[in-house]
This record gives sequence, C-alpha cells and structure tokens, in this order.
Amino acid sequence: VGHMKAISIYALTREQDMNCLQKMERQLSDRSYFLKMREWELSSMKALVEQLERHMENVHLLQIFYSFQIPRLGKEFDLLQIKEKQIVNIELKSGAVSDEAIRKQLLQNRYYLSVLGRNIRSYTYVSSLDRLVRLNNHDHIVEAKWEELCKDLEEESLEYKGNIEELFQAELYLISPLADPDRFLKKEYFLTSQQRDIERQILKKIRAKHTGYFGFTGLPGTGKTMLLYDIAMKLSSRRKNVCMIHCGEVGKKWKVLHDRLLRIDFVSDSQLEGELTEQICMDKYESILVDEAHLLSPERLQRLLEFGKRKPMIFSSDREEMISPEELDRSTIQIIEKLPQVMNFRLTNRIRTNAELSSFVQNMMHFTGRSQKGYPHVSVVYANDDVEAKKLIVCFGSMGYQHDRGESSEEVINSSSSEVNRLVVCLDTRYYYDADRYLRSRNRGVNGESEVRLLFHRLNLAKEELAVVVKENTEVYRVLLELISV
Repeated sequence: VGHMKAISIYALTREQDMNCLQKMERQLSDRSYFLKMREWELSSMKALVEQLERHMENVHLLQIFYSFQIPRLGKEFDLLQIKEKQIVNIELKSGAVSDEAIRKQLLQNRYYLSVLGRNIRSYTYVSSLDRLVRLNNHDHIVEAKWEELCKDLEEESLEYKGNIEELFQAELYLISPLADPDRFLKKEYFLTSQQRDIERQILKKIRAKHTGYFGFTGLPGTGKTMLLYDIAMKLSSRRKNVCMIHCGEVGKKWKVLHDRLLRIDFVSDSQLEGELTEQICMDKYESILVDEAHLLSPERLQRLLEFGKRKPMIFSSDREEMISPEELDRSTIQIIEKLPQVMNFRLTNRIRTNAELSSFVQNMMHFTGRSQKGYPHVSVVYANDDVEAKKLIVCFGSMGYQHDRGESSEEVINSSSSEVNRLVVCLDTRYYYDADRYLRSRNRGVNGESEVRLLFHRLNLAKEELAVVVKENTEVYRVLLELISV
C-alpha cells in the first residue's frame, strides 16, 4: 500500500478536467489507487477554500491529508491536518444535515483520532448553507467563526511529514469482547462498515419476521465474535432473553461478560444433551445465537434445530475450507448452509489478523502455487534432529517469539484472546502434503481431533511475525520454501 502524503488543497481545488485532477491527486498523495472524486465533495471543498482565502493569507501553503481511510477498518476522514501538537479534522457536507448526525460523525472521528494523543479540533462545513460548525469541549455542536478555524490551521507546531497509515494501526481500535470485556461493555468499539451492514440486514429480517436462520463465517480475526455479541446486545434490549451457546471449552474466559450482560444467558454446547434443551424450547428465549458453530457436532446441532423452531437462530463460525476435507468433518457447516431460507454472510475484512500472515497460513494449508509478493514476516528454517530444533526455537525465543506446542484444541481454538505478536512452531515428520497439496497429518490429536486443524488455529494466533522450524521433513520444507520464495 502506498505511502500516503498530505497534499495542497489549493492545488486540488483549481478548475480542471476531472480525469486530470484524479491523476494529479494520485501523484501528489502517493496513494496506490485512483481516488473516485465526487463532484459535490469537490465543490464543497472549493467553497471551503474560497472562504478560507477571505480570512487567511497563506491558504496555498496548507498541506492536508485528503480522503484518508484507516486501513482495514473502512473509517474515512474528509480532511485532516496533522501537526506535532494538534489535529484539525474538517468534514464536508453539501446539503443540510441534522446537528445530531454531524455531532455523531465528529465524535466518532475524535474517538479514532484520540489514540494519537494530540489536541483535536473538529469542524464540519455545510457548503449549501455556507455553515461552519465545530464540536466544543462539552461534545456539543456550536456555530464556528472562520477566524477560529484559520487560527487552528495556522497553529505553530510542525507538520507531520510521514506516512499517515503508520499513525493509525487498526489494532489500536480492535478490542475482543473476551480480552477487553470492560472496554466492550462500555461500548468503546466500533463495527467496521461490513459488520454494520451484515448486522442491519439480520436485525431487519428478525424484526419483520421474528424467525429465520442466519449464518456468518470468516477467517479468524475478522470480528465474528464481536459482531455476534453486538447483535446479542441489540436483541436483548427488549423484554425477552437471548440464549448464547458456546462451543468448545470456552466457559471460564467469558465469566466477566456473563456476570454483567443482562438478559443474555450463556449455555455451553455440552448442555445441549440434557434437560436444558427443554428450557430452550420454552418461550424463555427470543433468539438463539451460536458462537464458534464449526465446533458443534451434527447431533447437537440437530437437537438445537428441533428445539429452536420458529425462533431466530444466528450461527457464527470460522472459515476452514483451506483445510483438507479428509482432516475435517464439515457436516455441521453444511447443515447450517442448507437450512431453509437461511441468510449466509461472509466477513472478508481481516481486522485483527495480519493479511500477509493470514495469506501464508491459508496457502500453507492448501498450497495452490498462487501467492502474494513474498512474505517478509515469515521465517522457515530446517532442523535435522531434536537438538537442532530446540536450539533454533531458543534462537527465535531470544528474538521475542513465543513457542506454542498446542497440545489440545481447548487451549488453541478458544484462545482468541491470547494472540501473540511473534509465534514459532515446529513441524515434524507427522506432516505431509497429499496429492492435492493439502497439508495432512499421519496422527490424530489427543481427543481424536485433526492436528492440521489445530495447527491452522494456532498459526492464526500470530499477529506480526511467524517462524516455522521444520524438523527432519525435507518434503514439507521444500513446499514451504517454494511458497515463500515466489
């Protein structure tokens, strides 16, 4: 992704052909794509610059980040002037908008900007009304004078000259309901535009029909749990309770949330065996939500479907189709996908995970030969025996890598809250690639689970760097080298 720079809004608002303007903008801002510039936005910006020229001398010296989006979050700002000590945010509107809408947008922007630890000045300019407003210290919208805005833009400190994307790391805003229950309960989070869109469609249908099946899938780190919990909170805001079913041995981790979320009852999938299912079928619950549905056995799913008739059911599950079909029982997911009139969604924006590592892990599970431009944050090394493997793991350990043996699935699959920045794993002689170039294992894990599936979920915990020590297995080593040296 290009290194996005601040540009002259004076240059941007000179009369010219739209096509040329887009080329100029891309060249000046150094962005990696052509920005689709909208006529109304441009005319609002021209009106803004004309007003500024009436009130300040050096408008042509202003350098501003124009139309910047925080990577992976889809959060967009119209104009940002970033200096050492302060940030000025100006949002452009062409037509009249309610003060409440303006306030909400500026507050949300301020939340995102606040992580940079600088003084923030927030304005909105409504060009059709020639109206300038700002957010005051009490979070209210007040009419603003042009002199105020000019004074802010002429603040003395130095301009930030770097790449704006380096200031905003999506990680700063991404909280996991599990790892940060306090921030989650205080609603200190935002959904991405994709999550909001899926939520809107699901809630709309539930409110209209009071029934229906819904499923969303995504790779680890796409924000499925966050979305499911947010939907649970919205559904539980009325009289009836919501039943949230957890699959796998997650129980303990959720304690803080359980104790504090009203009108949401938590049930583990193992409780679907006994008399509890009778309660679920009673009118106690308005809707049933299932987290980590890929871990649910087909038998338990069938019980749930019998008891939950005529109630909305929402399933959230990991996408695992890059794992060999022989290593994985996909029947649960197939049942969900074929439910009558089910609405299925796919979360694609990886929020938490690093796109490069995620791509490596998927390709490693099923090596199709296609690959991105190399993997600078992946290391693959070879060990001829135990002694060498241990030394290499210690070597990575000294660089801050954590070694994960991944003995059982409970530790791994339920550790969405225990991601690590740097991870080192060891692959021994158990692993091999089959004729279709799927990674396979000669053994089953402790509880008869697929070791490849465990490995997939372990590898997905790495956030920044990943190291693979291959021990006495030249065949797997060759495939991995082929994968990383494209």
